[in-house]
Amino acid sequence: MSTLIVRTAEGISLRREIAGAGSRLAAGLLDLLLLAAGYLLLVLGVLVASAVDPTGLSGLALGMLVGGTLLVAVLYHVLFHLAWKGRTPGKAALGLRVLSADGYPASALQVVLRGLIWLVDVLLLVPLPLGWILVAATERHQRLGDLVAGTLVVHGEHARSTVEPWPQETWSALSPRVLALSPGMTARLRPADVAFLRDLVTRTELDPEARRRLFVEAARHYSARLGLGEFDDARVVVKEIYLFAREGLQSRAA
Repeated sequence: MSTLIVRTAEGISLRREIAGAGSRLAAGLLDLLLLAAGYLLLVLGVLVASAVDPTGLSGLALGMLVGGTLLVAVLYHVLFHLAWKGRTPGKAALGLRVLSADGYPASALQVVLRGLIWLVDVLLLVPLPLGWILVAATERHQRLGDLVAGTLVVHGEHARSTVEPWPQETWSALSPRVLALSPGMTARLRPADVAFLRDLVTRTELDPEARRRLFVEAARHYSARLGLGEFDDARVVVKEIYLFAREGLQSRAA
C-alpha cells in the first residue's frame, strides 16, 4: 500500500493512502456511466427540440454536440475537479480526491493539464488504455495526466459538509480554563490555524490511535508556539486553543 506523508505548516505529519488501480478504475467506470447517461439525455433533448425548431439552430447544436463529444468528456473532468475540490461524482462515491503530488490541493493549472491529457490516457491503447496500465505499474499509481500535471489520487477524502465544533461555546465563557492564554496572543494565530484545528477535531472517521497521535502533536505544536508549557490532556488543549483562536479571528473580523 502506497502512502503519502504530508507535513503541514503547523509541523504536523499527516498520512494519506494513495488510491490503487482497483478503486480508480471503479471510480472511472462510474464517471463514464454518468457521463454517457448525461450526454445521451442531452442529445435526446436536442433531437426533440430540432423536430419542432423551424430555424434549424437545434440541428446545428446537435452537430456541434456530436462533433464535440471528446470535448464534453474533458470538460466533465476539468469542471468537476475544479468546482468540487479535486473530485468527480465517481471519485466522491469511492472517497477519492485528486491532490498535488506534495499533498496539497491541486491548482487550476494542474487540473486543466490533467484533464487534457485524460484523452491520451483513455484513447491510446497498448492494448489496454495507457492510463490504466500506468496506474497499475507506477509506484504512486499515477496515470500520464498525473505524471505531467504533478498530481495523484488519495483515499479518505469523502465529501462532507463543514461542521463547526462547539458552536455554542466561546473561549471567554469557557470554565474552567487550563491554559495561560491572553487576548494579545491571538495575533500569533492565523485563519489557517482555525481551519486546521477545525478539520482535526471534526475528522471522526480517522483511526482512533491515529487521531490521538494527531491531537498530541497538535497540542505540543501550539503549546510550544504560544509558550504554554506542559499539559495533561491533548484534547482539552486542542479544544481550548481552537475556541481561543476562533474567538480572536471573529473579533478581528468585527
